[in-house]
Amino acid sequence: MARNYMFKEIANTDELTELRNEWLSTLTSPQDGMWESFRNSGKEWGIVHDNEWIGYASIGESNQLIQFYISPKHLGKGESIFKEFIEKLNIETGIVGTNNPSYLSIALNFAKELNVNTYLFRNNYPVYIEEKEGELKECQNEDIEKIVHFCHYSMGAPKEWLEGYIKDLTEKKEIFYLEHGDEIIGTCEVRKSTTAGDFADIGMVVSPDYRRKGYGTYLLNEAKKIAIEWKKTPICSCEKDNIGSIKSIHNSGFVSMYQLLLISFN
Repeated sequence: MARNYMFKEIANTDELTELRNEWLSTLTSPQDGMWESFRNSGKEWGIVHDNEWIGYASIGESNQLIQFYISPKHLGKGESIFKEFIEKLNIETGIVGTNNPSYLSIALNFAKELNVNTYLFRNNYPVYIEEKEGELKECQNEDIEKIVHFCHYSMGAPKEWLEGYIKDLTEKKEIFYLEHGDEIIGTCEVRKSTTAGDFADIGMVVSPDYRRKGYGTYLLNEAKKIAIEWKKTPICSCEKDNIGSIKSIHNSGFVSMYQLLLISFN
């Protein structure tokens, strides 16, 4: 690698704000909430040249590279910097979006194997969805406990994690649930993007007792309508093996133009 380039683990990520904003302007489509959660839980590394931040990288769980960015002025050294970085930290895999050309174009030079991990969807056209029984309600503080119980039952996610997650969405008024009588049929989320203000990331969870009955499509469409009322463009994502959710997403008028790729490096 060229002399005077070095890597530095970052504790205060505010130091990277300017570089992050520069990188966001290079995206061809916004990142979804899954990527934002990866980033928030990852370790940040700055790339320094002559005491100046010229790039950064993020490493997620299992030592997986989830972001790599070099400012245009230094892209001529991008491949050699990338090579030394993954060798230094013994990184064998990464996840990169096809909407993220600055990372993708460098990573492809070192790819041993590529597989689609997740589809990224954007709203493409309006659809008519038949009404379902039940009432869609915004989650309130007094509802958190039963929503946590429902999501634990429906998804198997740890209750401790769900408590914090559902509480945060409730405070932001971004989670809703469909209730019929005393039974919760499903939930939907409309999460305002923290990196792209014009977008909202939507999702849904349906009770195992009500799957394959059109409730997933109904809840996604309701979430889509809420996002549009908020003057946000709805986006969503889904792992490629989740066939049921993909069907609901397509039926709600979404199409996938971009993907998250799992890369194994040489």
